[in-house]
Amino acid sequence: MLLRIALIVAIIAGLGVAAVSHFQVDPKIKAITGERDENAQQRDTAQANEKTARKKADDTKKELDKTNKELAAKTTSLETVTAEAALQRQRGNTLATKLEETTKDRNEAQTKLAAWDATGVNVDQVSNVVYSLKQTTTERDAYQEENMVLLRDNRQLDARLKKYEVPGAKVMLPPTLKGKVMVVDSKWEFVVLDIGTDQGAVEDGEMLVNRGGKLVAKVKLTSVQRTRSIANIIPEWKQGEINAGDLVISSL
Repeated sequence: MLLRIALIVAIIAGLGVAAVSHFQVDPKIKAITGERDENAQQRDTAQANEKTARKKADDTKKELDKTNKELAAKTTSLETVTAEAALQRQRGNTLATKLEETTKDRNEAQTKLAAWDATGVNVDQVSNVVYSLKQTTTERDAYQEENMVLLRDNRQLDARLKKYEVPGAKVMLPPTLKGKVMVVDSKWEFVVLDIGTDQGAVEDGEMLVNRGGKLVAKVKLTSVQRTRSIANIIPEWKQGEINAGDLVISSL
């Protein structure tokens, strides 16, 4: 009997403890569950926000790439337009210059035409005048050439005459006569010069040889051709060895 009573009491006590535990733990469980659900909701919200932000970032990057491409295309187009404008400006300047030159030529031609009209000479007469002018020019050039030949021969004859008429007379060469030594023969003491009768050289004329503005020797022309001469070195005037390329000038 006592055992049964004790068992009943124990059962009642256990039920009391269970009830107390239920009333104390149940709010905590509900609180934890609510917190878990809130955290899950916040997590879902954060993930959704992150997904939205990532999508916006991707959209922004795509839009930025598109803008950069458009900007690059516009820059290229601007450079092309600028280059074409510069080219057109250059062409315009060239055309303006040509127009100015053409206008100047036209004005000069008109001036010449007016002056020509004032002479009263017709076109047929012009041909005759031009032909006559050319013929006169040709004849003048021929006379000048002939005069040069005669002058050259006269120099040669005059030098020869003086040689016989006035022994020892100095042969005068043109004061502007100058040339260069082409060949030197040290053994026989003569040189070959690159000047002749065409330049005014005359036999027995004397010329000074210099190098760097310093006197080297004096030579006497012994054989004169049209473009070359042979000259003997005058021993008493020799200051040094003559070299090919040395300058020779008229001895006044």
